[in-house]
Amino acid sequence: MVSGRYAVHARYLLAFALLLPLAAVTDVVAAGHPGEPVMRQARTVAFGRPAEYAGAVWRLTTFAPSAPRHPLRIPTGWTAVYVALTVTPRDAAAGRRIQMCEFSAADGRGNTWHPAGVLVSDIRRQVEYSAIGCFRHTGRFLRRPVPARETQNVVTAFLVPKAAVRELALRVLVPDAAPAYLRLLPGTDVKRA
Repeated sequence: MVSGRYAVHARYLLAFALLLPLAAVTDVVAAGHPGEPVMRQARTVAFGRPAEYAGAVWRLTTFAPSAPRHPLRIPTGWTAVYVALTVTPRDAAAGRRIQMCEFSAADGRGNTWHPAGVLVSDIRRQVEYSAIGCFRHTGRFLRRPVPARETQNVVTAFLVPKAAVRELALRVLVPDAAPAYLRLLPGTDVKRA
């Protein structure tokens, strides 16, 4: 009877010993890049400098925190951040690929904010031939890929806490691109909220 109990415990220990390495391998494969969370994989580029990402060249041209120009009630302690950038796809495939781009503003602590559409009309009036995404704007609801080697002005805007403005950077994410995203830093002379 005693030996039967040890046999049961031995089976559990053997199963545990066999499944532990399998669990570790599964975790590494599922993560895609062992030891580094996906959103930490970025290419960081200074304000105004060109950056290669997802088959296109990106350049941050405006990063301006200020009071909202749109008649909008915002919470105390928050401000608008107006952003403009240019994107130039290298070829037609890149133009199609970057249509799915996403923007966010992120601080140094991992907090992120997504575009506030109600503010975008303010900056669009100031940037000629602009779109609100990585596509060529062709009408009210129509869009097409940016043609190869043609530059598209892109605008967006965020509502963020004033306390986070000094640490903000613009994140550009194109699904399945490597690195995971592009991190564009504002200039040192940027107007602060």
